[in-house]
Amino acid sequence: MTNKINLFLAGLFFVLATASCVPRPEGAADSETIDIREDPLQLPLEGQEPIKISAQGYDITIKPKAEYVLKGLVLSRKNYGSDWNSIISPCDLAVAWGKMTTTGLYKKVKWSQGNRWYYWRYDEGFPFDNSFIARYSANVHAIPANDNLRAALLHISSGDTLEAYGFLVYVDAVKGEGNFWWNSSLSREDAGDGSCEVMYIDEIQFRGMVYR
Repeated sequence: MTNKINLFLAGLFFVLATASCVPRPEGAADSETIDIREDPLQLPLEGQEPIKISAQGYDITIKPKAEYVLKGLVLSRKNYGSDWNSIISPCDLAVAWGKMTTTGLYKKVKWSQGNRWYYWRYDEGFPFDNSFIARYSANVHAIPANDNLRAALLHISSGDTLEAYGFLVYVDAVKGEGNFWWNSSLSREDAGDGSCEVMYIDEIQFRGMVYR
C-alpha cells in the first residue's frame, strides 16, 4: 500500500511540476457567449504579407491564404515538441461544431490524437458515417502569433468552448538542403491526408477570457 501511495504522489508531483512549467497567459475578461452552432467562417484574402521566422536552423515562411474564424467545442488537445512543425505549432486542437455539438453526438464518439492526426471511434448504433464526423469536426494545427498566445493554447482543455481568429496558412521551411511544407485545408468537406486546418491564430477566447 505504501508503495502505491508513493507512486501516486510521485505521479501527482510530476503533473503539477509539468503544469507549472507552462507560463500563465495575460488576457482580458470577455463574457460574450460563444455560439458553436454555425460552421467556421472562411473569407477570401488578398495581399497579405507572408510571415517569416528563423529558428533552430530553419527558415520558415507562413503564407496566409484565407481569413478564418473558428468557434467550437474542444474535444482534445495534443502537445508536440519533437517535429519541425512544433517550432511554430506547439499543439493540435481537435474541435467540433454545428450538428456534432448541438445534437450531443460528440459524446458518443471516442476521440484521440497522435502524430498530427486525430482519430475517432464509435459504436454500431451511431446514426451517421465518417463523412458526417469529418464535416463537423477538425484537427487544427495551431500556430500562435506570439508567446502569450502560445501559453494560452497550452491552457486549453477538453470541454472548453473557444473562438479563434486568424488565418489558414501554407507553411514552407528550409534547413540546409532540406525543404519542408505544411499546407492547410481550405475546405470543410475533405477528409484524409491534407484535410487538417493549419491556423495562424492572433486572438483566442475561452473560459471567459480573450487572449491576443
